[in-house]
Amino acid sequence: MANHQTNSVNENDNKINLTITTPRGVKFVEKADMLIMRCIDGDLGILPGHEPVSAVLGDGILRIFNNGVEKKLAVFGGIVEIEDKTVNLLSTIAQRPEEIDLERAERDRQEAEAAILEESEEHQTRRLQVLLHRSLVRIEVSTHLEEAEYTKDTDEGEND
Repeated sequence: MANHQTNSVNENDNKINLTITTPRGVKFVEKADMLIMRCIDGDLGILPGHEPVSAVLGDGILRIFNNGVEKKLAVFGGIVEIEDKTVNLLSTIAQRPEEIDLERAERDRQEAEAAILEESEEHQTRRLQVLLHRSLVRIEVSTHLEEAEYTKDTDEGEND
């Protein structure tokens, strides 16, 4: 029995401790085998024992891999601080699949795509491209309910 407990402890010792915090407080806490997130200069993959680094997050999908299961969250901007097996992600908006209004995201996508075709002003087009990207992230994450269970948080809403 003692040997089994030692193996279990060793497995947990080789996990990443992920904490996601929004302005309303801690949103998501989980252990993971690997993380992949969108930073402003590309994707960043993290395994246990990662060198210390801080990075600025872009808008994209946070992929959390644990025991063969992948979870996806929509994350829009923020910063991440990584040290060894600890990852602290601070973002204004971090959404689980069940928090995303898929119909709204689809409407936003259609509106943005239609408006991009019509708009001639560069600033307006860029704003709509951001809206399009965010809606596509939300659509992909919202369709990822079947494999993973997410911890419920009743304080967070659609706009976080």
